[in-house]
Amino acid sequence: MTIDKEQYMTAGELASHYNIPKQTLLYYDKQGLLAPAFINENNYRYYSLSQYLVLEIILNMRKLDIPIREIKKYLQHRDLDSFENILKEKDRECDKLIEKANELKQSLHLSLQSLDKIRHTCLEQIQLNTRKEKLLFISEKLDRTLSAKDRIKIFSRHNQTAFSRKSFKDLTTGWIINKDDFLAQKFNATTRYFTSVSHPFSPKNCVTRPEGLYLTIRFQGTYYQKIVSIHEKIIDFMVKNNLKAVSDIYVYPLRNHWLTENTKEYINQISFQVQPYLDEE
Repeated sequence: MTIDKEQYMTAGELASHYNIPKQTLLYYDKQGLLAPAFINENNYRYYSLSQYLVLEIILNMRKLDIPIREIKKYLQHRDLDSFENILKEKDRECDKLIEKANELKQSLHLSLQSLDKIRHTCLEQIQLNTRKEKLLFISEKLDRTLSAKDRIKIFSRHNQTAFSRKSFKDLTTGWIINKDDFLAQKFNATTRYFTSVSHPFSPKNCVTRPEGLYLTIRFQGTYYQKIVSIHEKIIDFMVKNNLKAVSDIYVYPLRNHWLTENTKEYINQISFQVQPYLDEE
């Protein structure tokens, strides 16, 4: 069969009009999107002039990142309403992408702010500050008989829940120590893990750290490397300033394995609520 070549274009000619590789036309053919109008005995592929316009639709819809299956469906039924529906759906997808990008950007900014605070933090200086209430997502209670492996399992479950809804892990998980245990120098008596959150996505596992006066100290090294000397400093300060602890102890890593391999460069923060002793006490 012979054809009027004035009414057809080869695959190379059609591809050159849009500056695309011929392989793109082969791909569209395999996807059932744009098959050649004619293939001769030498396996040369020819496209009709009207298919030039169809390819224009395909390429421009792909620039909008519209899926092949949607383009194929549209080509079978082209009208204003169908095209409008495709554009509106794509617009909704863009809104979701923008929302996700904004969440990611916020996480990046929070992380950058945290890094800046770490660089300018004062070490081994006790501070008294009034802190606003803060929402904490807490883990299940840790039994003192748990093995290290079981504690890791609980820690992992806590982190998976706390950070599964976020685009980036921009906050660190700390741990809570019973006040009386800490004062009695039982430094490994961790009761729960905690992470600061913005809303109670798991109400039964969220508590509010109350507003009040908090004693805070930051120190270099791991908690267990430094806690004995830090504890002495805390107790001495509380005695001199007539203070008593009225909350559990919150231990929060500021610089950890994310930022250094050297544990001596870790920075941790201890914070808990305090009140002055009354005269009658």
